[in-house]
Amino acid sequence: MILLDRLEGIETVKFETDRIDALNVGEIKTGIMHLIEEPHVKVIIDLSGVEYLDSSGFGMLLHLLRTARSNYCTMKLCSLTKHVRTLFEALRLNTTFDIYPDLQACLESYRRGGPA
Repeated sequence: MILLDRLEGIETVKFETDRIDALNVGEIKTGIMHLIEEPHVKVIIDLSGVEYLDSSGFGMLLHLLRTARSNYCTMKLCSLTKHVRTLFEALRLNTTFDIYPDLQACLESYRRGGPA
């Protein structure tokens, strides 16, 4: 369901599905939670290819963000598809999350020490 990698010391998460919804959110959440259980971990969630995100998907991302912050981790999103970006903007979550246009821009923000 998810693909984990490490780039420049930063944990990256990609998805093998184009949907994050009530049917798969539990499995996805479990796969990502272990990354942010240790303090000071840097995580990028790459949403390229995710065309559908329902309320349980948004709830999962918010829970992951809260958990990351409480463990002094940073979590950033990148590569939102047009439809998913529109949903983030409609829900005004684009101001809650640090969102970058692509993986390279997100990696560069970590190099620069950009918003955490």
